[in-house]
Amino acid sequence: MRSNRDTPLCADGYLTHDDALERAVLGALLLEPRYVADVRGIIRPAAFYNEHHAALYGLMCDADDEGTAADLTTITVQARRIGIKPDYVASLTESIGTGVEVKNHARQLADMAVRRDMVTFGAELAARARQGDEVAEWAAARLDEIAGVAARCAAMRPIGDVIGETLRELERRQQAQRRGECVGIPSGLHTLDRITGGWQGGQLVVLAARPAMGKTATALTFARSAAVSGTPVCIFSLEMPSTQIAGRILVGASGISSGAFRSGDVTADDWGRLERGAAELRRLPVHISDASAVSMEDIRSQCRAMHRKGNCGMVIIDYLQLLDGGDDRRGNREREVAKMSRAAKLLAKELDVPVVLLAQLSRKVEERADRTPLLSDLRESGAIEQDADMVIFIDRPAVYGVETFDAGRFGQISSAGAGRLIIAKNREGGTGFTLFRHNESLTRITDYGHTDAAMQGSDAHPEPF
Repeated sequence: MRSNRDTPLCADGYLTHDDALERAVLGALLLEPRYVADVRGIIRPAAFYNEHHAALYGLMCDADDEGTAADLTTITVQARRIGIKPDYVASLTESIGTGVEVKNHARQLADMAVRRDMVTFGAELAARARQGDEVAEWAAARLDEIAGVAARCAAMRPIGDVIGETLRELERRQQAQRRGECVGIPSGLHTLDRITGGWQGGQLVVLAARPAMGKTATALTFARSAAVSGTPVCIFSLEMPSTQIAGRILVGASGISSGAFRSGDVTADDWGRLERGAAELRRLPVHISDASAVSMEDIRSQCRAMHRKGNCGMVIIDYLQLLDGGDDRRGNREREVAKMSRAAKLLAKELDVPVVLLAQLSRKVEERADRTPLLSDLRESGAIEQDADMVIFIDRPAVYGVETFDAGRFGQISSAGAGRLIIAKNREGGTGFTLFRHNESLTRITDYGHTDAAMQGSDAHPEPF
């Protein structure tokens, strides 16, 4: 059995624990076994520092699984079989009058267990580092494990508390609407924001298209708009180097010719506009990573670190199919993509930030007479559609040689410099499409016109495209 003086690891010489608190929890459960089910949602046997206490709590959990009351008589009999004396079990109830505080006490034990794990983690990390072992991957996995335990021990909340929070959030949205502001994080396209309400924390937004449709350009428009509104953005570019990403944003901000920028044929006037654009961009809270062969685990680790510093309010990943699926090759590619898609959704929920995940569409789009993208075109995995809160397709008919296309109430319009953002799935709102304009180099994307170009349908019956 571990004593109260084992393992001198933390600042005061010992691991964080409270023997009296552990006894109080066990005593309360022995007196009022009906609380066992509640406490099991908060702590596991490993939360007890004293090994005998952990074993007794394990017996209570086993009894609960079997539908047997984990009372003093039952647990005393079971405890004798594993070498714990009946007198010790009986002593646990001596100073307990009621079990009413047992859940609060269990939460205190859960907190101590997490801190104890962190102390042990720190000591082992130092030892591994001194030995020259590969520690980065181990450390990330161990931290995730500890965080997972903490999350599982989070208390359930009464619906009254949740309703109150929901109404306060509604009031915030109402006030923003009355001020004419975007409720969420603005996309840079007002007509899109009217359909979506702006990007919301916890959302996974999948932005999908065939190659050369402008996925990166559109995502950079989203990034710049979010940053201008004060939201810090983390961009993970698996396809382009960071200098190319920054160059595209700079060209869009300055309005100079992208061809001149690429060739270096810039005039004195161009330089002036570039410097003004650069001065504006330097002030924006945008961070870019262009590391190749990164996994969702790598991205999550970086985002969590940035979030702790207040530098991650929105995440853009360009793009899904370039992510490293890891070393597990037992499954097929569809399973790998499904795992990464799910990880992106969990990242959005964990940090309470919108995650915009770019994705390629399959070639099936180009094999049809009507090349309007469909949800079934999402490449390699139906899980992408399932995990996404919103799926937006980029449709530029001009890429396929179509000179005009149906723009709903606008009738037939020229496809030159125009396209549609098709909201094919929207978990919290309507579907439909909005029109946009772009310059030839796709460095500037704007609303189609000053009038409302959003063609919004219902969830069940979206307006035909």
